[in-house]
Amino acid sequence: MKTEYELKPCPFCGGQPFLERSQRTMIRAVQTRVAYVRCRECGARTDRVNLADYGKTSHSSEAERLAVKYWNDRVNE
Repeated sequence: MKTEYELKPCPFCGGQPFLERSQRTMIRAVQTRVAYVRCRECGARTDRVNLADYGKTSHSSEAERLAVKYWNDRVNE
């Protein structure tokens, strides 16, 4: 089951963002899950959040939460 997150509009164009999730991705020979947020209009996106970088495996909801946090955090707020 996929969880829906509240995403702020794109900080560049005001477009509608969406959360992209991968089921399984090989990164540096480690199978992991990644997530990132991307704008449908201009294509701006966060970096991929890779749980292997955090010493974790296959807990995609944590990657999703971090990707959403990175997207929603704004310097001027």
